[in-house]
Amino acid sequence: MAADLSQNIFVGRRLDAENQKMKKGGTLFTKDFILLICVSLITAFGYSMMSSLVSSYTLQMGAGVTLAGVASGIFSLAALISRPFSGYATDIFNKKTMCVMSTALISLSVLGYLLAPNVGLFIVIRVIHGIAFGISGTANLALVSEYIPPSKTGEGLGYYGIGQVIAQVLGPTVGIYIRDTVGYRFLYAVIAFLTMAAAMILIVCLKERKQSNREKTGITAQTPFSINAFFAKECVVYALVAGLFSAGNGIVASFLLPLAEERGIPNISLFFSINAIVLFLMRLTIGKLIDKTDLLLIVVPSLLVSAFSFGLIGYSSSFWIVMIAAVFKALGHGGGQISLQSACIKCVPPGRVGVATATFYIGADIGQGFGSILGGKISSVFNYGTMFYLTAIVIVVVAGLFTIYEIHRRKTVPKDVR
Repeated sequence: MAADLSQNIFVGRRLDAENQKMKKGGTLFTKDFILLICVSLITAFGYSMMSSLVSSYTLQMGAGVTLAGVASGIFSLAALISRPFSGYATDIFNKKTMCVMSTALISLSVLGYLLAPNVGLFIVIRVIHGIAFGISGTANLALVSEYIPPSKTGEGLGYYGIGQVIAQVLGPTVGIYIRDTVGYRFLYAVIAFLTMAAAMILIVCLKERKQSNREKTGITAQTPFSINAFFAKECVVYALVAGLFSAGNGIVASFLLPLAEERGIPNISLFFSINAIVLFLMRLTIGKLIDKTDLLLIVVPSLLVSAFSFGLIGYSSSFWIVMIAAVFKALGHGGGQISLQSACIKCVPPGRVGVATATFYIGADIGQGFGSILGGKISSVFNYGTMFYLTAIVIVVVAGLFTIYEIHRRKTVPKDVR
């Protein structure tokens, strides 16, 4: 027994020493970190390949326009509802296991699309797919945070998101090409195969990082059910501000094209290409700055730059003004979201990273959904230009409120628990 106790103490000290080494600035680009970036790329690519084609597929199955919209939108609703539970589960169960199971469930859901005999069952499978996707996003980010040295959180998250940016740019084009060349069924088979391959890569290749007892703080299976088990209150403000960036994405995706058509601005699709290129470059470079700079000095300028981009869109009457707005929007989005995501992870103990990640994604989901809805209401009362101007004003106001909140928080929260 004494020998076992000595061995446990030795292992604990060794793990603590390794973790202290990570905190001082360990290697970021380990084999496991690169592996997780690849898995993120694969799953994000599969989602992007099919996300824009769901409505057209259900119409082909015989659904009406309304039901096709339900089939498309219910996925996001299911993902949103699953977020709090996915954060709780990620913190009390093994993160690698959660990633493998949710990724495998995504693959099986996509296979289910092939077998669905009618639109009703297709929608049921969409709900399952959305739940699996919500769990996967939360668990994957919580898992990858274990392989990022704390001193390089912003840098690591920046690189980790590169795969998602690539998927957003190339995924829809590749998906449409496969659909047009060999049909929907082959597309779904390809996505299911790639996603299952990602799950197998996690099982076979990912080496689990053992945690010391000092890291195992937070939610456990014995933790009583409470609001703190499902939401990280420390992250709520950060998540809501990050959701504002997501709301901006939804507004631009929904209303930039109608505004351009109304004003006769040509080649508006290049806005998204330029935005994606700048965002990709931001992911490569902004992380190191985030790790070395005060949060306020990143988030507030990012919000103001974003507000400026929306003001430009509202004012724009030419192609070049819109392209300049695309650059500024990417600069604001890239700096703001990564820094807030990093802040959410840093402000909780390692044992609550799952629920912190879920809280962050809930903010993003709410922003993405309600941004388009509110933008549509404002546009119907006024016009597209006014809607973009009002969005810019809201962002500026939020920048001011966030500054007040963060200054107050630093005065009231002890430095060692921030």
